[in-house]
Amino acid sequence: MWLCHLGLMPYAPALELQRRLARLRHLGRIDDILLIAEHPPTVTLGRFGKTENLLLSGEELERRGIALERSDRGGDVTFHCPGQLVVYPIMDISGRPGRLRDFLYDLEEVAMGCLASYGISAGRWSEHPGIWVDGRQIGAVGMRVSRAVTMHGLSLNVSPDLGRFKVINLCGLPGKEATSVAEQLGRRVRVSDVRRRLEKHFAGVFKVSLEEISAGQVKEDSLTADTL
Repeated sequence: MWLCHLGLMPYAPALELQRRLARLRHLGRIDDILLIAEHPPTVTLGRFGKTENLLLSGEELERRGIALERSDRGGDVTFHCPGQLVVYPIMDISGRPGRLRDFLYDLEEVAMGCLASYGISAGRWSEHPGIWVDGRQIGAVGMRVSRAVTMHGLSLNVSPDLGRFKVINLCGLPGKEATSVAEQLGRRVRVSDVRRRLEKHFAGVFKVSLEEISAGQVKEDSLTADTL
């Protein structure tokens, strides 16, 4: 499976990149690919997103330098910012048992395994997808599957400014708060260190080997499996 680090990338072009890669994957022109990115401050509304879960107006979000984007993933409202890792697997799951349900479960397993390697005990909440530590959300999941190819995925809070999450009701849940790896450990944590551990656990859970390719290669319109 290919692996690509996109770095800090605005949400809208990252979404368009996912859509293009998903089309290529459906056509069999590329292999499965794992994209990992950070986004500038951005609020996204999923297919079931409710505007009442935005705690600031669009004008106020813009004034604060926070983008507001519509997304075709499942779920309600999420917040992205630097210090949060976002993991986008573009994968053909037609041969996987359980399809989407088990795929989401495995993504949560990746995050929990990564967190456990830091001594952080995280778990699922039966009433809502995602990863939680003592009632606070440390990771979110949201997916879209079209023609058996996945888009979107997992976000994991490493060291973001947690105060900025208060512009929304987290995942549409009033009163819920965010936490992070750095907050749980009480010390600074490098995003790159967590990313490497996350990649290791992804490879283990999904039973794949990851081969890194450059962001420049992934963004090429002529990208195919034969060009790499």
